[in-house]
Amino acid sequence: MLKQIKTWEELVGLESENYKLEVKLMPCGGGCAWIRPKVKTEDNCGYEHNVYLSTHTFYESHYESATKILQDFGFDVELVKDE
Repeated sequence: MLKQIKTWEELVGLESENYKLEVKLMPCGGGCAWIRPKVKTEDNCGYEHNVYLSTHTFYESHYESATKILQDFGFDVELVKDE
């Protein structure tokens, strides 16, 4: 069962088997994050191992693609769009 995520705060501390989220919460609300490998890789840059989730992640036009990216990296989550 996928965990439904509604806020950046709910993403803090989430990990998959091989990846972790580095979430930066913004003082005025919202946030952004990097998906990072748990262990150092040869190619420790670029889309293959490090992915940025922008402040627009929960916007209606982005939450579905952000959900797919997280699931592709092994996170059992489903983002719920910003109301």
